Amino acid sequence: MKKIAILAFTLLSGISFAQQTFIRQNGTTTTYSSISGVFAAAVDNDTIYIPGGAFNIGNLTVDKKLFIFGVGHHPDSTQATYATTLSGSIIILNTASYGSIEGVYLTGNLRFGNTPSNQTVTNYNISRCCVENIEMGHEYYTVGNASYINVKDNIIRTVIRGCDAQFVNIENNLIQGSVEFFNGNTLVKNNTFVRGNGCPSYHMNQVTSVTFENNIFMNNNGCGNATITGANSCIFQSNVFNGTYIFPVGTNIGNGNYVAVSHTGFFVNEANISFEYSDNYHLSNPASYLGNNGTETGMYGGSNPYKEGGIPRNPHIITKNIAPQTTPAGDLNINIQVGAQQN
Repeated sequence: MKKIAILAFTLLSGISFAQQTFIRQNGTTTTYSSISGVFAAAVDNDTIYIPGGAFNIGNLTVDKKLFIFGVGHHPDSTQATYATTLSGSIIILNTASYGSIEGVYLTGNLRFGNTPSNQTVTNYNISRCCVENIEMGHEYYTVGNASYINVKDNIIRTVIRGCDAQFVNIENNLIQGSVEFFNGNTLVKNNTFVRGNGCPSYHMNQVTSVTFENNIFMNNNGCGNATITGANSCIFQSNVFNGTYIFPVGTNIGNGNYVAVSHTGFFVNEANISFEYSDNYHLSNPASYLGNNGTETGMYGGSNPYKEGGIPRNPHIITKNIAPQTTPAGDLNINIQVGAQQN
């Protein structure tokens, strides 16, 4: 079980007063009153805990090997703390390699580098976040040379752009859009794709020699279905398409795929083309759409399915009740329920 190292509130002199604090931990624990302060003081191998709340970060540059944890992004799972909401974008430099980020809602993009010389990020983990885009290079069309990147259990509101990154694992995500600019050594497995980008709509763009396994592609933006038009020399195995495909398709090969599957009633609750937290992307008939590993296709399949609620791995505050005032004896009643995460 992990040690609890989250200080979401500091109580001062019995006054009913709440102050958000940011934690830096590396053998010892230090608290900070601002998000800029905790990142400025951090050194390699620190763990940063960001509490629930809304914070304006602008373009936050991470230039050290850090393990960054928010409290989560899903409203149903952060009622006691509020979601960790960061307004802006995060830029990960190559000197931050071997780090990770988990459990935040980012209004903007998570991008690797801001110049050609600092974009070669390696061994980085992005999990249980909700972000607009993930860009593995400093510019849209750049070749970034990132490698060994794990993107798991996230909600991607538009695009994962690879910039020719190598040895990339994209697994158990909800992707409201597409994957783009990957060229070999990439596995896209057990993801749920909805809506699509462009017109006609696609779920992949300029991807070559990529393996797609056990994904769901529900291209439902009402602007023509071009889900795999941008794929070349890819392997498609045990995926679900609402388009009609007979493999091989161009230079792409595949087997065991489910095609021409209607979007209507496919999910337990998903009626429109835009992601909403109230949607339910569990399958109405999961046993009818099994992947090549014997579990259901999509984000809730595989050996380690999508974590319901997007709860990060650190201990999670489930409920919090703090009395509005002290008792006659001067005591303040506090009741906080915390759950330890198993994975």
